[in-house]
Amino acid sequence: MKKSIISGILTFATILLTISGTNAQKIGFYECKWHSAISADDEEGLVNQMQFEEKSKFLFLFTNDEKNLYIDLVLADKAAIQKVMRFGLTTWFNPEGKHKKGMGIQFPVTAEENSEPSFKREKGGDRKEMMMAMMARKNQEMVLVGFGGKGERKVIDPRIDSSFHGKVDMMEGGKMRVSLVLPLNKLGRSNETINMPFSAGFETGYLDLNREGMTAGAGQRSGGGEMHGGGMPGGGPPPGAGPGGQSGSADRQQQQPNISELASPSKLWISQVKLAEKP
Repeated sequence: MKKSIISGILTFATILLTISGTNAQKIGFYECKWHSAISADDEEGLVNQMQFEEKSKFLFLFTNDEKNLYIDLVLADKAAIQKVMRFGLTTWFNPEGKHKKGMGIQFPVTAEENSEPSFKREKGGDRKEMMMAMMARKNQEMVLVGFGGKGERKVIDPRIDSSFHGKVDMMEGGKMRVSLVLPLNKLGRSNETINMPFSAGFETGYLDLNREGMTAGAGQRSGGGEMHGGGMPGGGPPPGAGPGGQSGSADRQQQQPNISELASPSKLWISQVKLAEKP
C-alpha cells in the first residue's frame, strides 16, 4: 500500500515537472543592435548590452549587419549549463513571425549525436585539459533543421562552413557563452524586407524521467516536437568552474543541480525580433 502511494506521488511530481517545462517564457518584442557597435571581445561590455530573462535565466543579445544575424547567449545558472552541455541547445526561428518552430540550429548538439572523448578519471588528472578537449569537441558539429525544407536535417562543421558559424566557450566565473552567426537571407531577409520582424527562441534539452533508469531520451523531433538529450560522460557543470578554477569533490557536489532542475527544458520565445538598420 505504502509503495503504491509513493509511486503515485512520484508519478504526479513527474507530470508537474513536465507541465511546468512545456510553457516557454515569452518576450513580446526585441530590437537588434547594429553589430559593429558591439565589441564581442569585451566581456563586460558585451554583457552590459544583453537582456536578461529571469524565468529561463537566459542572457541574450541579437545584432546584425547588412548580411548576417549574430546571436550571443550567456548562461550562469548551473542547471541550464548542464542541460546545454549534456542535452544540447536548439535556437529556433520563424521567418513569418509565428509562434511555431520553423527552422532551428542545434548547437551544441546532444551527446548522443556528438560523442564525447573518453578520459581516465584518475585522481589528480588534468581537468583543464579535459575541459578544453570537451569544448573543442562541442565546437565541431552543428545540426541545421528545416533550412533546406520542412524536416530536413543537415550536419555541418561550424568552424569551416561558409554560411553558418558557432562557438561555445567558458567565460570568467564559470559562465557559458554560445555564439551563432547565420546569413539574413536564410531567414528570407534582404534590404527590402529588413523591417519585417521574425520570431526566435531558445530551448535546451532535458533529462527524461519517464524513461527507464531516468536516462535521457534521444534526438529531436522535427516540426516543433520537444527536444530530449542524451547522457554525456563528465557532463556539466564544467570542471574548474569554481572560484579560481579550483574545484574539490565537495565543491563539485554542491555545484550539481537537483534532478528536478534537469527534468524540464529551459525555454524562451521572442514573438517579434526586429533587425537594426544601418546607422
